[in-house]
Parts: sequence; C-alpha cells; structure tokens
Amino acid sequence: MVLAYILIVVEAGHEKEVTKTLKRLAEAEEVNTIYGEYDIIARIRVKAIENLGDFVIEKIRPIKGVKRTSTLIAVE
Repeated sequence: MVLAYILIVVEAGHEKEVTKTLKRLAEAEEVNTIYGEYDIIARIRVKAIENLGDFVIEKIRPIKGVKRTSTLIAVE
C-alpha cells in the first residue's frame, strides 16, 4: 500500500463542497480544510504507486472547483 498526501487548491467558495466529495472516496483516509497556500489536504492510500497518478487524474482533478494539486508520497 502507498500512503500519500494530496494538497489541493480550490476555487473560492468551493472548499466545503470539495471536502465533502473527497471524504466519500474510498481511498481517502482523512480530509481536512486548511489555511495557507493550499485549501485542502487529503491523506490517501492506494494499492500501488502506479494507482496514485490515476487516482489524482481521474478522481480528484475532475471534481468541480479543484484548480491545482500537489502530491506528497510518504516514506513508511
């Protein structure tokens, strides 16, 4: 299993909606709204590193209001 943190920038006013949508994803272990350069941080766990890129591209970026993401892969 691969653990990653996804930092997300969203359009103003979409923070709650995007957070709720992310919390419904099976891969999302924790999702929080944060202050600073990014608006949301999501702790994600996928089966393999190969699945991580697909997850971000297919499940996170299409969410209405998501502008930009940055992925941090945890070293366990």
